[in-house]
Amino acid sequence: EVADGIATLTLDRADRRNAVNKAMNRELPLAWAAIEADPAVRAVIVTGAGDKAFCTGADLADQPIPNDPELARSIRSISWTGRQNGCTKPFIAAVNGMTVGGGIHFIADADIVIASDQARLIDTHVAVGFVAGLEPVSLVHRMPLGAVMKLALTGGDERLDAAEAHRLGLFDEVLPAAQVMPRCRALAANIARHSPTAVARSRAAIWNALEQPLSQALEEAWRLIMRQNDHPDASEGVQAFLDKRAPVWQERTPGDLA
Repeated sequence: EVADGIATLTLDRADRRNAVNKAMNRELPLAWAAIEADPAVRAVIVTGAGDKAFCTGADLADQPIPNDPELARSIRSISWTGRQNGCTKPFIAAVNGMTVGGGIHFIADADIVIASDQARLIDTHVAVGFVAGLEPVSLVHRMPLGAVMKLALTGGDERLDAAEAHRLGLFDEVLPAAQVMPRCRALAANIARHSPTAVARSRAAIWNALEQPLSQALEEAWRLIMRQNDHPDASEGVQAFLDKRAPVWQERTPGDLA
């Protein structure tokens, strides 16, 4: 759903606790591509249907394996989140319940994580003979190594509840369940009212800092700052401030992050 500059992407298999099956595996990349291409979308909220689960990972009864054998053996076969699909729109995870295994992708790749006080994380990969790999590798950028190891290596015997996830810095806010979506919408609305290009470049600079040495990340951030200073939104923002009026931002173009 898209309204007021905000796309809400709902994982809608409540009867299977929003586990990702073959159909969702096909549909999620299409949804993210549509979000990226839509200039009306300036922020994204991802949540799960119902009040029990956010996402319980891959549905073992209908495993999300592509029909193409070559693709099935590629990391590209897991393309569920915005980051995995190259989406440059800010993404808030509204964690409304239990998150298991591959469902952790959505939390690890989110820009902001708002969780219900009933949310909890479980990683069952090793319990069913799979490698707990992609999700913990992403998580270790957001929380301490020992906490990630405890989650990944115990096969679900150790669970991370909402309070502990917040203490470790994985959840940015923990709220009563009824307050999660209103808070996410308020945050998304705050993001959506600012320059889409400035927001995208700010976001890119921050994510780069997790993947590059500090000196390189600062150089890349400076390059993005200089690019934005030459963008019409920079002069429009200053003039609107001086005129005491709301700025009129330009729509983003495909080359804005080049």
